[in-house]
Amino acid sequence: MAKLKKPKTIIETILAWSQKDRPDWQRDALRRIVASGTPNEGDINELLDLCKKGHGDNSVIATAELLEEKHLPVDPGEGESIGLASMETVIGVNQLAPNQKLEFQIDGLSIIYGANGSGKSGYVRVLKKACRARHAGEIMPDIHHPSPTGNAKARLSISKSDGSITPIDWEDKPGSNPELSAITVFDKDCASVHLQKKNEVWFRPFGLDIPDDLASVSIRLKDKLSFERTQLDQLRNPAFDNPIWSPVSTIGKALSSLKDDSDLSVLKPKKEFSEADEARLLELQADLGKDPAKAAAA
Repeated sequence: MAKLKKPKTIIETILAWSQKDRPDWQRDALRRIVASGTPNEGDINELLDLCKKGHGDNSVIATAELLEEKHLPVDPGEGESIGLASMETVIGVNQLAPNQKLEFQIDGLSIIYGANGSGKSGYVRVLKKACRARHAGEIMPDIHHPSPTGNAKARLSISKSDGSITPIDWEDKPGSNPELSAITVFDKDCASVHLQKKNEVWFRPFGLDIPDDLASVSIRLKDKLSFERTQLDQLRNPAFDNPIWSPVSTIGKALSSLKDDSDLSVLKPKKEFSEADEARLLELQADLGKDPAKAAAA
């Protein structure tokens, strides 16, 4: 009997959809959403630049990083489970004491407690980043004892369904240790990704919030672009809305065809404006200032 093909997860379906005909800025936005939840203002500004670049703005030097399979949480496979056994040798994070080890109950519940400032949040930030939690946030470095590489490091040991324990040396850099993404880390910040009190459905399975976040990003970019367009319209010379020149004259045709990338060199005179030209201009202005009837009779 042929083995049934495993159905795609929600996020795998979104990835496949994005690879068909989505612009690069949207695929970059999806990567940010999968990694960290709703994009912040800095993300929005970067996505705005990428959107402009996709529509011909050659001044943007930023490059989109597209959502790919490597950004998705790892599926451990049918019948397999991955858990967190311990965490130790944390380097370059807050002011966490060196050579400490946290051990977690493989089957059951582990409770970690301590006074404010004892390091609980520091350990959680490492777990969220290592396991690619939604709304992972940033790790606060240890300014007194920084990591030699500049990136936070830790040794995380994972347990598998066969009872084996595998140590993993993790470092805070893109694509690091994808197998850790099979572990789910959830805290109050991650909860904001899943719980939307403004919606009728307060809980949605992991991944179903991604289209909403992408739609929100699109609306924010539209608002920013509309604001910029309003500002540019205010700077536009009204003479181009109600032209005062003849559309059939050489100068009129040139002015009517002006664009943001027009070559203005063709509009420059081929010779300098001489004193004789200036005298003739004053004469013409004087003639045009006379009463037309009297000028015609003369």
